[in-house]
Amino acid sequence: MVLAPVGYKYTVIPKDNDKYLAVMIISEHDNYSDALKAALDAMRKEADEIMNREIETLRKHGIKVASVKEAIKDMTPEQRKRFLEERKSKLINPLLDLNIEMLKQERKKLGIKREE
Repeated sequence: MVLAPVGYKYTVIPKDNDKYLAVMIISEHDNYSDALKAALDAMRKEADEIMNREIETLRKHGIKVASVKEAIKDMTPEQRKRFLEERKSKLINPLLDLNIEMLKQERKKLGIKREE
């Protein structure tokens, strides 16, 4: 899907508790599905741009670095599988465990009881 830019248009969206969001409109669509896809595409593009800037900054400082996409592009399927499993066990699972623990502590602090 190609984003159809509308220029630099901004709007204010009211939220609960007298709060407001100031947002930039990235494109216009006739249905929710296309609008959601455009938002997700824009978020992915922005994340890639940020990662590329950070990689370039690290390289300028003499640090050898690569994105996951770059790192796995020349791997065999077996190497890629081992790499992704190790990444999951050493990075992703510990982060998920930490988030779960933080949520449990917050639930306990707020006195929220889980219904089962």
